[in-house]
Parts: sequence; C-alpha cells; structure tokens
Amino acid sequence: MLTRIAADSFALLDAWHRAPRPEPKPASWYEAIVRTRILPALGGKLPRAEIVTERGTITLELYPVEAPLTVDNFLTLAASNYYDDGRFFRVVPNFVAQDGDHRGDGAGGPAYNIRDEFNPHRYERGSLGIALSGPDTGGSQYFMTVAPDPHLDGRYTVFGRVVSGFEALDALVQGDHLERIRGL
Repeated sequence: MLTRIAADSFALLDAWHRAPRPEPKPASWYEAIVRTRILPALGGKLPRAEIVTERGTITLELYPVEAPLTVDNFLTLAASNYYDDGRFFRVVPNFVAQDGDHRGDGAGGPAYNIRDEFNPHRYERGSLGIALSGPDTGGSQYFMTVAPDPHLDGRYTVFGRVVSGFEALDALVQGDHLERIRGL
C-alpha cells in the first residue's frame, strides 16, 4: 500500500515538473498590460468585474499591481465571452466554488498557460484565485474561497476578492449556471 502511494506521488511530481511552461511574450505585450491595467490601479482605481449566476451577482475587485498577467488574462477572457453560459463544475462547501472549464471535468481551459504570480495576499473568505495543475499552468479556471483557506497561501495566485454578493457565493452548488462575467 505504501509503495503504491509513493509511486503515485512520484508520478504526480514527475508530471508536474514536465508540464509545458508559458512562452515569453514580446516586451510590447507587457507594456500594454502596465499601461491599461497597472497604472490606473496605482492611481487608486482598482478594476472590478461582475459574475452573474443563477444565485445572484458577485462583484469582484481585482489586483492588477500584484497579479497583472492573471488579471489581464481573466478580463480578456471575460471580454471575449469565454466564461458565458458556464457551470460551476466544482463547489466544495466551506472551501471553494470553481469555474472556467467548459468541459465540466476540471481538465479544460484555453490553449495556453500563464505564469504564477504569487504575492502577499492571503486566502481569506471571498478571495479570488487561479486554479493550477502544476507550476505556471494557470489558464481560465478560477476559484472563490467560501471561508479562509490559509493552506492555499503561496501556492495559488490571489488576483482579487469578492466585495459584494457573498449571499450568492454562499448559495452556489455544483452545476449552478454562470450567465456571464464582465469587467466593470
């Protein structure tokens, strides 16, 4: 039994280390993110987004200074209607509600990965994080924490927080419909 667990653990670690890494982007791409996402935030205007679900609307405040690539990716996918008509494929009571996979099995996403952006934000109730399957494997899947989850700190990028709509977040169950996500 222990041998089987050890073998499974080593196989998982091996797959994690062999995961494809994101390709570097040209400097102009990063400069555009600074100009459109970071500079306005430094001026005191943090971007917001709205998740409209069958249980109600959840409003998010995003952290472009601490997680510029993740925020830009999330807002770009939202603007392209990527998240529209989705389902919360994973909802764990007192833990997380997760979306962003149209396949519905936790293995789907865009045809690219983004880099991890670990920062000092902690996983408090209502934190917004990017789901991973290994280092630098973020894509479209995100999750919102229903309760404080300190064991996630430093392991997943925090890129925002819920500022209103906690009653909708608390009411979500697996399979609930997500109508749309839009930047505000």
